[in-house]
Amino acid sequence: MGILRQHLQNECDPRLPGELAYSVKEAYSYLRLLVDSNPILQNKEMKKTYGHLRQGLVDVALRTVLEKSGLNVNVHMRSALHNRNGGYTYSMIEAKGAIISPAKTRSVTALPRKALHRDIASVKNRQFDLFTSQEEINQKYDENTPPFLLLTYGGKNNMLGYVQLGLPDIKAEMWIEQVDIINAPRIIVNNEENNYDLGLTLTKFANDIMKGESYGEEDKS
Repeated sequence: MGILRQHLQNECDPRLPGELAYSVKEAYSYLRLLVDSNPILQNKEMKKTYGHLRQGLVDVALRTVLEKSGLNVNVHMRSALHNRNGGYTYSMIEAKGAIISPAKTRSVTALPRKALHRDIASVKNRQFDLFTSQEEINQKYDENTPPFLLLTYGGKNNMLGYVQLGLPDIKAEMWIEQVDIINAPRIIVNNEENNYDLGLTLTKFANDIMKGESYGEEDKS
């Protein structure tokens, strides 16, 4: 068993992968619904907006699903350190045993483009130590020293093809390990607590975007 699989099994809530995958799936489903129900979005000139809409929908789906899941988790929307004045924003998920940032990638094995907040906000400012050398790859990480993970997703023609949890090296230049979670099951503890209308939340969020709210995206492909 790889270091990431072992960490997810031993140190993280077993419900986490399923909730993360469900969030991304719901966001992609709503994006298709949003495009299909709004003819203006079907114009070729509007396709450049899909990336921003997709990222915004993923962010709000993650927050909504995780906050309702019963997991011990905090979801923060932060401004990039180099662009605090209404520009690029990103989600940071603090969960038991992991700090997670979502990102759209061009392929299942691709790393997201280099992003300042991943090096500074997650590592330096928060004092979360990752792997300082390849020799330390087998050191133990637990809930007190959580690793920084990337939740990556993507596919062709705005159709979801993969959802992965990946452990990057400290420079975010290569994967130490990736785990496919697109088919991770949702473990529902209390059906009443999970009976909420995600669509209403996403509708409000999409309307805010259409009214002019600003959401950045690293990869709009």
